[in-house]
Amino acid sequence: MEALVNSRSLTIVLVIALLSLALVGQAGADALVPVIEKSGTGQAIERAGFAYLTGVRTYAAAVLWNRLDGLLHNYYEGVPLDQQTYIMPTLNMAIMLDPQLTPPYYVASWVLARQGAVDEGLALAARGVENNPRSGLLRVNYAQLLFLFGEDDAAAVAQAEAALAADVVWTDIVEQHDSYASVRAILLKAGKGERAALVEKEIERIDEEIDRLGLVVEHDHDH
Repeated sequence: MEALVNSRSLTIVLVIALLSLALVGQAGADALVPVIEKSGTGQAIERAGFAYLTGVRTYAAAVLWNRLDGLLHNYYEGVPLDQQTYIMPTLNMAIMLDPQLTPPYYVASWVLARQGAVDEGLALAARGVENNPRSGLLRVNYAQLLFLFGEDDAAAVAQAEAALAADVVWTDIVEQHDSYASVRAILLKAGKGERAALVEKEIERIDEEIDRLGLVVEHDHDH
C-alpha cells in the first residue's frame, strides 16, 4: 500500500511539473508577441506556444489516465463503481486537461450515476459526446445511462442509433463488439426488434473478424 501511495504521489508531482513547464513555455511565447499589433512572426510564435501547451496538457492527461486504468484493473478490480469515488479527482483532472480523452468520461459518468448523482452523471456523459461526437464508446455510454437511469427511451435510442453511423470511431474491434451488444439490448427493450436484428447480424460479422484475428472479448465493467 505504501508503494501505491508513493506511485500516486509521483504521478501527481509529474503532472504538476508538466503543467508548470507548459505554463512557463506559454508565458515565454506570449512575452515575445507584441502587445498592440502582432506581426506574422509574433502570431506564429503564439500559435507554437499554444500548440506546445496543448501537447503537454494532453500528455499529462494520458499519464493520469494510464496510471489510473492500471489501478482499476489490479488494485480496485473487485471494488464496485459506486464505491470508487476516490478516483473522481483524477478523472476530472484528466478531462479538464484533455477533453478529447474519452475513457475518463465513461468511467466518471458511471461512478456518478451509481452513486445516485444521476443528473451529474448524465450531464458528464452528454458533455463527453459534445466534445467527442464521433466516439462510439461515448455515444453508447450516454445511451446506456439515459436508458437505465434517465428513463428516456427515445433519447437513448437516438444515441444508440448514432453509434451505428459510418463515421463513428472505435478504439478497436472488441470495443465495437461490446458496444454493439449494448445497442442491440437497448433497441430490443425499446421495442425496435427489426433494427436490433440488423445490429445482431453486424455483431455476428464482427465475431467472425474477432475469431479470425484471434482476439479475446472481455466484459470487465460491472454496470
